[in-house]
Amino acid sequence: MSWNQLTLDVPDELIDAVVGELPTDSVAGVWESPAPEPGSTRLVLYLSHRCNLDQIQTVVNSIFQRTQKTPPSISRSVVEDCDWNEEWKKSYTSFPIADSFFVIPSWENSQCPDDRLPIRIDPGQAFGTGTHETTQLTMEALERWVEPKQVVLDVGTGSGILAIASRLLGATPIFACDIDPVSPEVARANIERNAAKDIHLYCGSLDSVKSNTIDLLLGNLTADVILSLMPEFRRVLSKHGVAILSGILKEQDEDLREVIALYNFEIFEEITQGEWLVLVMEKHGG
Repeated sequence: MSWNQLTLDVPDELIDAVVGELPTDSVAGVWESPAPEPGSTRLVLYLSHRCNLDQIQTVVNSIFQRTQKTPPSISRSVVEDCDWNEEWKKSYTSFPIADSFFVIPSWENSQCPDDRLPIRIDPGQAFGTGTHETTQLTMEALERWVEPKQVVLDVGTGSGILAIASRLLGATPIFACDIDPVSPEVARANIERNAAKDIHLYCGSLDSVKSNTIDLLLGNLTADVILSLMPEFRRVLSKHGVAILSGILKEQDEDLREVIALYNFEIFEEITQGEWLVLVMEKHGG
């Protein structure tokens, strides 16, 4: 079996828009790698032969045009089928993240540097390889704000990488949830790989969490999801509880700040990388 392959360079701030607007019934996979141009990512799209390539290119061009950017050059080719999971593994190797951690794919035997904490990960089909800027930013903020014996909630846990990092830094207990039924199973396997105790997983959202019980909330999500969950963030956080929110594009900052103020949170810190932003905020009042 063979696949249509489209290759294009996309500004980092448009990656989610491009991937999100592709027809899901035609896309078999998306491969991301650094592009030669700073601030851009090379996307390789694998598409079924049933799809209309001209229509795909029209969708991509329209995204660029409405953001007043020059449409990209798109190269086309045909590739033969292979073991895509094994191909992906070749490009995912051990790497340091933030100041404290060293991510090691579960299939590697890499040695962790003495001054770092190892996190062994097989992300499977869940989000959370540690390579995305939003995860890296969250890990940086986590190092500064987590405290021993804190009760942590990781919302949208994906691979479980943030929950594991929280436990390695001394937080306990940790609760991790995801509405994707695959993610808790992936996260559970990763937690076992890291022999991490006191991490409790469940499939669902914040409605299962008691009010005023969480000291530190982690939300590496999207701006839209964060906006919709603000009432629940306020409900579950204890007095002066802290939330670290990621997955936010810089251009979405203003809208989020208005809602954050509306729910009586105070922003203590913001960290940026590329087009991405992390906000650290504290709950005020009861």
